[in-house]
Amino acid sequence: MSIVFDTTTLSLVLIPGATASNRTTKRQIKHAKERVDLLIETIAANEDTIIIPAPVLSEVIVKIPDKADELLKKIKSSPWFRVEGFDAAAAVELGLRTAKAMAAGDKREGLQADWTKVKFDRQIIAIAIVTAASVVISDDADIAAIGERWGVEVKSIEGLPIPSELVPPPLLAPLEDEDDENEPPSSGSATP
Repeated sequence: MSIVFDTTTLSLVLIPGATASNRTTKRQIKHAKERVDLLIETIAANEDTIIIPAPVLSEVIVKIPDKADELLKKIKSSPWFRVEGFDAAAAVELGLRTAKAMAAGDKREGLQADWTKVKFDRQIIAIAIVTAASVVISDDADIAAIGERWGVEVKSIEGLPIPSELVPPPLLAPLEDEDDENEPPSSGSATP
């Protein structure tokens, strides 16, 4: 089985201090890194693969250009990561779906993002389709909308389990929920 990571998800793994925000409320996701780390443990235990679409890799490198060589060495040496390019199969997949959207009169398929972002996000989903990924991990609302429209499961980081040692006892959970409501929305998401 393979799982696609988007830019925010991969940033949580590779960039110290990266954060993630809920795709709807824009509030910072509590324990985002720990949730992704637990997912990686599960992936490793199941001998699954993390697909890094080439467009995602480029977005992460933009954030840490001085560490690009180190990042690439980590990815290449890991048995769990596989970089997948936007190849001919992905181009055909994307081209056919974009042509269908244009024929229907809405090349953006209802998305409000600028055209460049829409094309970039569609590349990520097209790569997920041609690699037969089981799920994309993303908190980008546009990626979620494209995935839903194209039949690709997109799971939020917030939907991932929290490591058991970070789950408060039932009597304290309501107190933590109150703290979350008093926090201002996050302004520092890892997503560009």
